[in-house]
Amino acid sequence: MHDRISHAGQMSRLTSHSQWILLILAAANGGFLYFTPGLAESGYAWAIKPSINAAFMGAGYLAGLLASVLGLYYARRWRSVRALVLPFFGLGVVMTLATVMHEDRFRWGYWLTWLWAAVYVAIPPIAAFLYRREERMPRGSVDQDMGLDSMRAFASLLGAILLTLAALLFFAPKVIAAVWPWTITPLIARVFAAWHVLMGGVLLWSAFGARRFHELPIPFLTVFVWSLLLGALPFFHGPSLTHASTTVAFVLLQLVLAVFSGSVALRAIRAMRYSGQAL
Repeated sequence: MHDRISHAGQMSRLTSHSQWILLILAAANGGFLYFTPGLAESGYAWAIKPSINAAFMGAGYLAGLLASVLGLYYARRWRSVRALVLPFFGLGVVMTLATVMHEDRFRWGYWLTWLWAAVYVAIPPIAAFLYRREERMPRGSVDQDMGLDSMRAFASLLGAILLTLAALLFFAPKVIAAVWPWTITPLIARVFAAWHVLMGGVLLWSAFGARRFHELPIPFLTVFVWSLLLGALPFFHGPSLTHASTTVAFVLLQLVLAVFSGSVALRAIRAMRYSGQAL
């Protein structure tokens, strides 16, 4: 019983320790793909080109790295990481489907390809198990903080935009590829869809499910880092850009996401300090 709960609201050791796996995978993938994207054409589970596509994926992993570090070293309450778990389930499902649909593109003679497949097949059942386990633990009721109302509408709107983009990337990859700021294949489009499912899901879950300020910093800082890293891509990979108008729209979307998610996270941290509330 001690592992299950030590005080109302605390995250179990199993959920906390499971984040080590995510931290290791996110660090390895994020550093490789974002900072040395040119190597992904020959050194990844499939040939990723142009290199901006690898960097896009790396941004997601680096954002996940931040979430894992904060979850491991700062979060003590389940509700501080709750907004990430089911969206992470969605990411795993979409990544698995993309792998199955484009299995001919993968290097199945390469051990990292099998690790890729194993990780994304495992994510949905593990995320579902941990979510169900935590939700069934006895915890006290949580009163809703009315101070969160101002973030809900905009978080809902941005979350809906990201999920709409995810649907288009997954179900109409060729249509999206024709207007995307740089060259993408159907496989890359569906991989991008998975990251949009994760971040859009985080925003919507926070909008409808968050009740206290301690639930906001980790999910919103995750979105903040993701959007900041994505917004920098056109500046670092200018020669890869093919559509000026959609590049501007892409950068503006990331800017709006970064400003909003960063401001919400900072406001939540200030409110937590003022009230003596901890993660």
